[in-house]
Amino acid sequence: WRNLLKSDPSVDLVQFTILTNPGIKSPNAPARELSLIQFPERELFEEKLTEFDLVIFDQFKRRSVSARGRSRPMLNPYYISNIARYVEEGGALLVAAGPSFAGEESLARAPLIAVLPARPTGEIDQSAFRPDLSEKGTRHPITSIFNGEIADRWGRWYRSIEGEVIGGNVLMIDDNEKPLLVVDKIKRGRTALLLSDQAWLWSKNHDGGGPYNEMFRRLSHWLMGEPDLEANRLSARIENGILAIDYYSLDDQ
Repeated sequence: WRNLLKSDPSVDLVQFTILTNPGIKSPNAPARELSLIQFPERELFEEKLTEFDLVIFDQFKRRSVSARGRSRPMLNPYYISNIARYVEEGGALLVAAGPSFAGEESLARAPLIAVLPARPTGEIDQSAFRPDLSEKGTRHPITSIFNGEIADRWGRWYRSIEGEVIGGNVLMIDDNEKPLLVVDKIKRGRTALLLSDQAWLWSKNHDGGGPYNEMFRRLSHWLMGEPDLEANRLSARIENGILAIDYYSLDDQ
């Protein structure tokens, strides 16, 4: 995500990577001392949250392990509630789900479920598959430009998190037509849920790769409200003195 977004000159990126793995060994030190700077929770998720156009959680676990071996919140539930409210009031959220999304540490077990377009079933599929576009994916501006590509040449992924769609539009599916990428508009805001942690394989050209940079660049810009990527939109042009108006919609009619 960092390389993808920093390559876009129209994007200013603030990134935090949590390097300490509490599952290996609990260090004899407070959590606030395990990084070069203390993670600015209050500043990011209360004072300045509304200044961001998009928040991305990549394989984020809702809980961690403290120095004394006790389970503690990785991020205060109050701040997670703030993110849900931020989306409803016009913000954007992208969740790239990993295996933890299917378990007890899932963000779907937090107040964030109110703005997510799908909920996990608890099952994880570890079989190889080739991502493909859904029927709506062939028409949505985020993904429609890839419709002419031969999807069976796209590189395989090896894990998907099974999800039950509760709103929005499914744009990408696996071999069994289960959802991989779901987008939705929540009140004034937007959300997207990627139900796999394997998309990075495309960026490494594994098994032939896939349209990683362009697809997720377009997804990010849709989340940030780019008008040209609206599914339902009007466009107009003049051809030989005639005004031609095109209407685009995901509706069947």
